[in-house]
Amino acid sequence: MDEPRIDRLSNRHRDVLRGVAALRKSKQIAADLGIAPGTVDGYIAEAVRILGATDRGEAACMLAQHELKASPPLDTPPGQFGGQSPWVVSSPQTVTEIATPVVEPEAVHDTGIHTPMSLAGLLPIRRAGQRNNDLPVAARLLWIPAIAVILAVGFGMLASGLKVLAELIERLGHLSG
Repeated sequence: MDEPRIDRLSNRHRDVLRGVAALRKSKQIAADLGIAPGTVDGYIAEAVRILGATDRGEAACMLAQHELKASPPLDTPPGQFGGQSPWVVSSPQTVTEIATPVVEPEAVHDTGIHTPMSLAGLLPIRRAGQRNNDLPVAARLLWIPAIAVILAVGFGMLASGLKVLAELIERLGHLSG
């Protein structure tokens, strides 16, 4: 394996390949890193190309082997495997007092009780601070014919208004002339 090739990887490439080595899917890696799954796939493809690997698994293995050689050996007793994956969360500190739970107002929890969406939440437009479309599938499918009907009614009103305006101009022309 060429050391210069590994050195050409950015920190983001390395983070993504570590996720692949931990057998995580693109969506899981994206959620951990706070980027889109398509971006994760792009980083993986670039890393595979940079390393000259045949697939994402081989690229992840190449990075893991490089990092294993570069890291100092761990002092572990015989028969014990050393270290814990960086993807595993360490156990939380003991809590002596429990405060009131934090409830996210717009989070939908799988408790069976769903809060009704406001009318603004059902509009097919993106609101401030929103990254992508969060409309349910049924609402998306209902908006397609609704928009078509709204456009047809609007065009009909425009045509009717132009006809009335043309008749008004014609009558004013007859009165003055």
